Amino acid sequence: MKKKTIIIIVALILVAAIALTTVTIVIIRRKSSAAVKKGNDVISGLDQPTMITSLLQDLNSPASSESTAAQSTEDPSAPSEEEPVYNASNIPAVTELQRLGGQPDSINLVWRDTKGVKGYRVYWKRSGVKDAIYTLFSTVNRAGLEIRNLPSGSKYDFKVVSFIADEYGSYESKAAEGTFATVPAEVKGFALNDCTKSATTISWNKNNNADGYRLQRCYGGVWSDYQTFDAETTEFTDKELAGGRAYFYRISAFREDSVGRLESETKDIYTVAGLTAPEDNGSTSRLGRVSLDFTSSPYADGYEIYFSTDNKKWELLDDVTDAHYSSSRLTDGETYFFRVYPYRNISYLKVTGPYLALNFTANSEIYDKQVGDTYIEVSLADQHMWYVKDGDVFLDSPVVSGNRNTMDTPKGYYNILSKASPCTLRGEDYVSYVDYWMAFIGGSYGLHDASWRSSFGGEIYNGDGSHGCVNLPSDIAKKLYSNASVGTPVIVY
Repeated sequence: MKKKTIIIIVALILVAAIALTTVTIVIIRRKSSAAVKKGNDVISGLDQPTMITSLLQDLNSPASSESTAAQSTEDPSAPSEEEPVYNASNIPAVTELQRLGGQPDSINLVWRDTKGVKGYRVYWKRSGVKDAIYTLFSTVNRAGLEIRNLPSGSKYDFKVVSFIADEYGSYESKAAEGTFATVPAEVKGFALNDCTKSATTISWNKNNNADGYRLQRCYGGVWSDYQTFDAETTEFTDKELAGGRAYFYRISAFREDSVGRLESETKDIYTVAGLTAPEDNGSTSRLGRVSLDFTSSPYADGYEIYFSTDNKKWELLDDVTDAHYSSSRLTDGETYFFRVYPYRNISYLKVTGPYLALNFTANSEIYDKQVGDTYIEVSLADQHMWYVKDGDVFLDSPVVSGNRNTMDTPKGYYNILSKASPCTLRGEDYVSYVDYWMAFIGGSYGLHDASWRSSFGGEIYNGDGSHGCVNLPSDIAKKLYSNASVGTPVIVY
């Protein structure tokens, strides 16, 4: 009995010991399941003492296990991320300094980036200025700098250095140098100065921020580079041109720097060889208005008349095809400036030549009398008549006056005395039938139509003039008769 009891007790002890061991391992496993991996193998089958011992050792040293794994995966050939370390004697110089693009008010500098330096310093001075010295413009930490708000056409010399710093000071590399500019302003005052049958002279204002000018010419529809001028040249005469042919010119100012040439926007001029400025041909100011008479150009299709009261601001008055213009009534005592431009139509363009300049002071007095706003005016020298109504020229025409030096039309201040339509004019040696008669001196002198004449004006009155009357084309006489009244002043000079 005792022996049997002892065997049972030993068996119970062994069962209890095994159970206790199993519970302990399960608790440990649950708490440390993430730490029992070596590589990609999960430890299992913990029923043998050697495995238990190994597991406990691993659980007691997880850090060293991870370190070992990390060391086993490190690539000894991987590049180092450390930047180079420089000292005062081996700082690399800045390279590839240049300007990006071209702007009229800014310079955009770039250069190759250098690893391991603290930053870059940009020094500058005005290019071409005597005794100018470099000054520090900016310190930057990247390989580029845009400098804004600069004048157009300005040019600067630059030095860019990289630098390092330590407890003893700051050290700079060798400088990269360059000269860079902004785009110059467009050329001002580009104008046609003179024109002959075979030559054209053009000029422009000097641009103080330009190194020179490029002139292009278009002939036959093709633009090409024609001339390059230095900064001091402001005029050019193009010679051996074909009369009546169109020539177009285009000019730009340029600046040259370390990158290349920067050019302004272009300005154009259109010309026709031989489209010369008219010459004055007896222009006058009488009766409060101006009569412009000028020579005609063989290549002109017409003439633009401009006026100004201050010789600065100009206004278009009229566009005429004849070499004559009569203004409306002007303000007494005020001076007026005039320009007469000949033009020729080339395709869709109106090409204008150089102008004739004139000026007059308005005066409405003549023959010691003040003239009103409505009157008839006859110029014997011009062989021309104007009917001014309410201050404006209502009607004008060439005329034929009395035969010069034998039957001159009397000069003076008169009035229309009578009108008749039709009327038969009789003299000692003639009888003339007219449709419209407007007498201004008795019944002997007047204005009337002359259907027997085919032309008027010019020099006809030198040898083939009237008997003293003012001969008018039939259509002009009809209009004048319908609008002028008895009593209308007639001024002959």
